[in-house]
Amino acid sequence: MGVIFHSMCAIIVNIKLSMGGSVMKRVTVLGLGSILLFAGSSKAGPSIDFEISVGAIQQKPGGYVSYRPVSDIVDRIDLKNDARIGDKTQPWARLKFEHPIPIIPNIKLAYMPVKFEGGGTLTQDIRWGDYTFAADTNFNLSVKLDRFDATLYYNLPFTKTATAGKLDIELGLNVRTITFEGKLQGTALGVGIVSEVASITLPMPMGHLAAEIKPINQLSLLGEVNYIGYKENAYYDYRAGLRLSPVRAPLKPFIEVGYRSEKLKLAEGDVKIDINMEGAYALVGIKF
Repeated sequence: MGVIFHSMCAIIVNIKLSMGGSVMKRVTVLGLGSILLFAGSSKAGPSIDFEISVGAIQQKPGGYVSYRPVSDIVDRIDLKNDARIGDKTQPWARLKFEHPIPIIPNIKLAYMPVKFEGGGTLTQDIRWGDYTFAADTNFNLSVKLDRFDATLYYNLPFTKTATAGKLDIELGLNVRTITFEGKLQGTALGVGIVSEVASITLPMPMGHLAAEIKPINQLSLLGEVNYIGYKENAYYDYRAGLRLSPVRAPLKPFIEVGYRSEKLKLAEGDVKIDINMEGAYALVGIKF
């Protein structure tokens, strides 16, 4: 467990270093004050908890993407109506580490790949990057929006003790790094068949709030929300789940099912995104 602790501390340092620069100067994040407020609080109990889970999540996409548009209304591709992109099930992996050291935050890590592909026939000329793609021609669109979450958080002090372990509340900061890639292939005016790719990688610090209600030892109700808003950009997601932990032992396997929804509105450089996704998820994991 000592190796795990030192690795987590190294991750925390790297995350703090990566949060410098202009992005942090211009964002307004909910919950940053809570980190300072509860930084000196102590966790209930001296134990170290480690949790890992893997599973799958259903993603039902909607919204649009555009790349160097001349017109924000015309030069964009609707994922559902234009590209006819359907639902997809993707993997989801999470890790959680809690310790009894008061001033050092706990940490959660998560990775979720997102990739959709579709196509159709353009109903009008569309500007995408350096090309104008012709109306009444076929096109193919692939969208990648992978994300990696690194969450630093504190447990609301005295909550577990006051509720005899029935309620736990987490407040903190989630740094979500998104990797977007949008590739459009079609017929460009005066050129012919071309492929044009838009890409961006962006860390987004988000306010983080999570809660767990445990009416009995084997059953938990879970909720979580992350949010950021600045300038024209906004990003939020929330989830609600049910966890079953049938075994009371040092190694506690569990099953978690629930629902997750998110919305990303982003205008960064030449890329403009307005995407929403929602769907059910299922995870299996172990806590020790």
